[in-house]
Amino acid sequence: MRQRFSPRQRFRNTGYNILVSLWQTVKAKRYLISCLIQRNDRTPLSAISDRPQSCAKRWQDKARRALIALLLLTVLFVASPAHTQSPSPSPELPPAANSAQPLRIATRFIKPDVFEKDGQIVGFSADLGRSILEQLQRKAELKTYTNVPEILNAISLGQADLGIAAIAITRQREQDFDFSHPILSGGLQIMVLDRDEQTRHSERKLLQRLLDPSLLRLFGIVTLLMLIPVHIVWYFERNNKELIDNPSYLPGIFQALWWTMLALVGQAEEMPKRAVARVIALFWVFVGIVFVAYFTAIMTAELTVQELQGSIQGLSDLQNRPVAVVADSEALDYLQKQNLQVIEFPQPEQAYEALLAKKVDALVAPRPLLLYYASHERRDRVQIVGTPFRDQFYSIVMPRDSPYRKPINQAILTLKENGTYAEIYRKWFGVRPQD
Repeated sequence: MRQRFSPRQRFRNTGYNILVSLWQTVKAKRYLISCLIQRNDRTPLSAISDRPQSCAKRWQDKARRALIALLLLTVLFVASPAHTQSPSPSPELPPAANSAQPLRIATRFIKPDVFEKDGQIVGFSADLGRSILEQLQRKAELKTYTNVPEILNAISLGQADLGIAAIAITRQREQDFDFSHPILSGGLQIMVLDRDEQTRHSERKLLQRLLDPSLLRLFGIVTLLMLIPVHIVWYFERNNKELIDNPSYLPGIFQALWWTMLALVGQAEEMPKRAVARVIALFWVFVGIVFVAYFTAIMTAELTVQELQGSIQGLSDLQNRPVAVVADSEALDYLQKQNLQVIEFPQPEQAYEALLAKKVDALVAPRPLLLYYASHERRDRVQIVGTPFRDQFYSIVMPRDSPYRKPINQAILTLKENGTYAEIYRKWFGVRPQD
């Protein structure tokens, strides 16, 4: 059975054979030279006529074998495993980045990118960062900061290698830092209460308006004023059987009260016959007209406001309305330039709670953030309206000329191609990335 050799063994054996052939070639040259020297020593040509020819022939054979061996060596050298390029399963780090030291990653706690739950660091950026580290075959050292400016400052000072946590790409930041391929994209969008939630809230607010102290005081004043026409009508019309059946105070006073209430809202059919009672009735009808008009105006205004609050469909509908926005964000800068009534909140969850409590009419934030709250936090109470405006892209930030930029970009593309990115996106935002 023929013995099989590995490519490395074949390479070694061929090299050995070439060295032997080259040594034999050198010996052949020396032998030929010695033959020629003997000829120059005036040896008779007939005595050595056969020796140079045999030397030359032997030298040519050995030189031919050496040339063939050299060609074989070249072929094996090119085809050897040491020089065959094969695709690497993970992005290849440059020498400067290929270190056993863990990557120093700067981040901040902000839903849904990075936050703590049950003692674990979770979130979209947290899961994506772990997948990228697996592609790079590296470990990480997490450093937390309060806001984006602190993260950028840490990277500028060399205290962190990367920054990941809802960091938007802007023109100014692009001049000072390097960014990876976008890991999130989506413009600003508006979140409002759901229609059913708005209806329930409108009913509660209408009831609260009816129980408003100013309106209760008005009812009290009208009730006290009502006692005057009630007693006057009873006193002068107690014998008028068409108006009051029983002339006694009880139950006659209740019949007079009933007539006064009907006159207040313009529903009284019978009128007093005495002149004094007629004057009081005329005055009371006028009071009733004013009261009904005032009450109708209050209710109409309240219902109109509630209807307008439920008609938010775009940025133009936010004028003169309280709008919640997260502090130190690109949305805050943009809305302030639009001269909107902006209310800042330190964290997104605080702005979301303000919307649920109806302290604001709308919440403006990046679409991915709103998708998270619409799919996780009491999703039956809110809805996203309108179309996105002012496109934004979020990425991993690095120092200028960072050696990690290319391998991280390769890792991101790998995760998008193998479906890992789509799974992480759906987990946190409830929809596919292209949705």
